[in-house]
Amino acid sequence: MAQSAGVIPPAAAELLSPYPGYSVGVDDEYDTNVGEIITDAREAEDADVGLVGVPFDTACVAGPRGSRLGPEGVRGDITYGTCYNPEIDVDISEGIDVVDYGDVDVVHTDVQETHDRVERVLTAVTESGVVPFSIGGDHSLTYPTAKALMNAVDGQVGVINVDAHHDVRHSHGGELSSGTPFRRLLEDDSGQLDGENFVELGLSGWHNSKYYLDWVHEVGAEVIPARDVHKKGVDVAADRALEAATDGTEAVFLSVDIDVLDAGLAEGTCAPAPGGLQSWQLLELVYQLGSHEAVRGADLMEVAPPLDRTGATTSIGAAVVTQFLGARREAST
Repeated sequence: MAQSAGVIPPAAAELLSPYPGYSVGVDDEYDTNVGEIITDAREAEDADVGLVGVPFDTACVAGPRGSRLGPEGVRGDITYGTCYNPEIDVDISEGIDVVDYGDVDVVHTDVQETHDRVERVLTAVTESGVVPFSIGGDHSLTYPTAKALMNAVDGQVGVINVDAHHDVRHSHGGELSSGTPFRRLLEDDSGQLDGENFVELGLSGWHNSKYYLDWVHEVGAEVIPARDVHKKGVDVAADRALEAATDGTEAVFLSVDIDVLDAGLAEGTCAPAPGGLQSWQLLELVYQLGSHEAVRGADLMEVAPPLDRTGATTSIGAAVVTQFLGARREAST
């Protein structure tokens, strides 16, 4: 299963600050901690999935900030997990090589420069044959994380946005923001994302504009509201999403905004969403979507530890990352 080491060119590597490492905590000879299987990318011989942190939330202009600390918080909580999940009977302690590339050196005063850096790093990672999983950070960052897949693929791509919000705004007062990434991708000069291959999965509540949703329908996107997931089930939603995203495409990008969860479960984000998904629904979606062979990149955005009084949001974010690793492990069998 393992690809090449995932060595990236020096011009991209110099834009990264290595992560200091995972603290395993209590050692148990009968358990393998998730932190034990994640290797510093500079020292790895093989890599299948590569974690990349993007500690940036300057483009969060419509709510409180704090997701710049998402990468640190999510990585810290990953180490509370073990490598086996009895629900899906998947063990990631073997059969998958996971590395951590560290954090992109962002420029907190410059959204466009930060996006350019993220795009350069993730393009290099994807071209090396590794599936990148980025941990943000505000949702504006999905433009460069998904654009990197476009750069690395010769053909069309599909994008699945698991989110309470459509994020297809023109702008926020003329600014790039966490509400603009998917319009930017759909209108990108490359023309590699057709509306029919874009999926909005999890829209909910009284926090979306009819104007923008009408536009999403006009471009032909597949729209699966949270209510559909609640009433018709996760399996139906996952099948619909994959059917649309894989139709005529060479690869698929999966983006997860933690605010897709019900506000009662995920207060630690800038825009909590009453009526959103349950955590088990999100984890099952990540597993079903992430295990598809077409998926070649993913991200988790908007986890904001400073807003997370109980720590539940950050914990679920860590579970999303680990669930994706389990999905990639399953995809290899």
